[in-house]
Amino acid sequence: MNNVLSRLLWSGLALSGLGLSTQMATAADIPLYPTGPAQDSSFVRFVDGGSHPLDVTAAGSNARLSLDAANPSSHFFPIAAGKPVAGTLSAGSARQEVSATAQPGEFVSIVALDGMDKGGLHTVTVREKPDDFNALKASVAFYNLDAGCAAPTLKVPGRDIVLLDGVAVGQAKRRQVNPVSLSVQLACGGQPVGQPLSLGTLVAGQRYTVMLVPAGAHSRIFFANDAVSH
Repeated sequence: MNNVLSRLLWSGLALSGLGLSTQMATAADIPLYPTGPAQDSSFVRFVDGGSHPLDVTAAGSNARLSLDAANPSSHFFPIAAGKPVAGTLSAGSARQEVSATAQPGEFVSIVALDGMDKGGLHTVTVREKPDDFNALKASVAFYNLDAGCAAPTLKVPGRDIVLLDGVAVGQAKRRQVNPVSLSVQLACGGQPVGQPLSLGTLVAGQRYTVMLVPAGAHSRIFFANDAVSH
């Protein structure tokens, strides 16, 4: 499914390259990078950080991508730099139109969160322009999407080691780590929140993101592999 979606992302049709259609017949004729080789690729992904399953529908198309708690994040899809992508996010009865433009080399995450009104929906867009690739290390980012968590910190559980902290709301921070089995513990205001989250065994050269989102009156974290769809 991801391969089909990624091909249609390049089409320059409804989402200026973000087609989520499952029509494979025409995808083979679509050029990979409509911007041409002179520009770096740009990338976009969608993330379900709310409490309900999320559907992403391409503008002007019936094609749809579905996300939920078991599969909260899409891969990063290549798109044309400098051209807006647009679509509709739906969670239950809530709907929101979204649009974003990525600069060359930029990775854009559109994260859907529960709105302040019951059953509502709102989004936060987080941008990264990575320059820290290391084939011998894994890269872990921390996205802070929860204003209710004071001084959010990711620690290594059972040890007095801070993995990532000092991340403003709506921002990201990233660091290189050894490719080992890793778990993280969220702390808000210096106090642990929830249970440790296992990231599994990290792979050298790959990138991961731990996302902090509101969960009612509390906070929660989950993680995604920052894989790029091919």
